[in-house]
Amino acid sequence: MFLIIEKGGIIMYPIILLSVIALAIFLERMFTLRRESYIPAAFSSKLKDLIKRGQFTDARNLCDVQDNAVARIAAQLIDNKDRPWAQLISVAEDAGKQEADKLERFQDTMINIVAIAPLLGLLGTVFGMISIFNVLSAGGIGNAEALSSGIAEALLTTAAGLSVAIPVQVCHYVVKYRADSIIKVLEADTLELVTMVSAQPAPAVAQSES
Repeated sequence: MFLIIEKGGIIMYPIILLSVIALAIFLERMFTLRRESYIPAAFSSKLKDLIKRGQFTDARNLCDVQDNAVARIAAQLIDNKDRPWAQLISVAEDAGKQEADKLERFQDTMINIVAIAPLLGLLGTVFGMISIFNVLSAGGIGNAEALSSGIAEALLTTAAGLSVAIPVQVCHYVVKYRADSIIKVLEADTLELVTMVSAQPAPAVAQSES
């Protein structure tokens, strides 16, 4: 392995670094992007039950002790429950966008790695070709060892760049699919919460006798 890296030249090191970063992102996303982490079934059921019964204080307190997407969105909806439907939808959209951004975290980084890795491989190929031409201009085709070194650098870096880009592209599709699946469920839950919160009557205001 080290011999292959050495033959590939200096460009092999940033390609390897990109592969390590991509692997770390993929593992982190696979651990993080679990539906139960963002939309816990037991919590969601209990929260909706409290809202249906109009127990907003208890529902808000329940949200405060939870750290998930539904809790954060529900907390903002409860805080703004007396607003008109249109404004409540706007609150839900803003809160949902914040959660979607968290779910889509690092996806752009993975796409950038997919684009950069082959370019680095191509750059290594160019360096290898330059090395070959330098050997040819210095001593013709007689120096077979120097020629093979340039050819190895050109081929290995191209192969390394593609070997990183292709799996990372597949990993990106997997991560995106997981995130999109959670976002769809979260959107449906959020719309249901908006409907439930807005359906409750505003609390009566006690009037003092004159």
